[in-house]
Amino acid sequence: MEFGALEKTLLPIMLAVVMFGMGMGLQLSDFRRVLQTPLQAIVGSVGHFIVMPLAAFIVIKLTGLAGGLALGVIIVGSSPSGPTSNLLNYLAKADVALAVIITTLSTLLCPIATPFVVQFMGNTLGLASSPITVSFIEMLKLVFVIIAIPISLGMIVRSKAPAFADSIERPYKIFSVLFLLGMIAFVLSKNWENFLKSLSSLGPAIVLHNGIGLFLGFYSGKIFGFGTKQCRTLAIEVGIQNTTLAMTIAVTFFTPETALPGAIFSLWMYVTGLAMATYWSKNPVDGKEQVSEPQMA
Repeated sequence: MEFGALEKTLLPIMLAVVMFGMGMGLQLSDFRRVLQTPLQAIVGSVGHFIVMPLAAFIVIKLTGLAGGLALGVIIVGSSPSGPTSNLLNYLAKADVALAVIITTLSTLLCPIATPFVVQFMGNTLGLASSPITVSFIEMLKLVFVIIAIPISLGMIVRSKAPAFADSIERPYKIFSVLFLLGMIAFVLSKNWENFLKSLSSLGPAIVLHNGIGLFLGFYSGKIFGFGTKQCRTLAIEVGIQNTTLAMTIAVTFFTPETALPGAIFSLWMYVTGLAMATYWSKNPVDGKEQVSEPQMA
């Protein structure tokens, strides 16, 4: 089973439209947070490509996943966070500014980190009969075209027409959710038989992968002495992936089967993400709690 040329063309285009909307929510002033609290941004962004890939490795070993399904779990684990994590942080009354910075930086790191992690872990686990190769140049082209350029254009629109950007923010968020649901339905329809056959093993793997990411994201912040509000943000940013991008990468560079974990992860992360956001919103952190970097001895 293969995706057609039209489908492979439309998916990146639609993702680029979503990224344009994300760009309209950003301003250059948002990046001052990197200078103000660099350790938080680094832990959330760089650590993102360490925690989730390691979680993917653990999950694959524990569940015995192999082939395209295992590779799909790795792709999900090596993808950045996305607009969904920002929305969940907003609902959870967490540190939204930090969430936006982590999402932006992890997205910018994606062209380098994602192909390296996928290739290294895929070959380490022996998921294919021949070595897995991911073209850094082709990945860079894809991410540059569907992420970097749209986000930059969105930021330009925001700076030139802030009122317009504010007026369409809500419709764009609705469109992003509908697009993600459409992607999930599309991938599942292309893999329905594989989905039914693999659900008993893939389901627990996805639940475990997401759970490890949320847990380690939260406690990585505790290790560095961040406030509870920032730890909640890290939990969501690390545990909630840009599965739209993960599925697009799978469709573009691999087989339909490798996109299946991304689709299932998308469904489950909404369950855990909304549950956590609801609970934390009802138990907000005191605004006076630490938000700055811990002093190093």
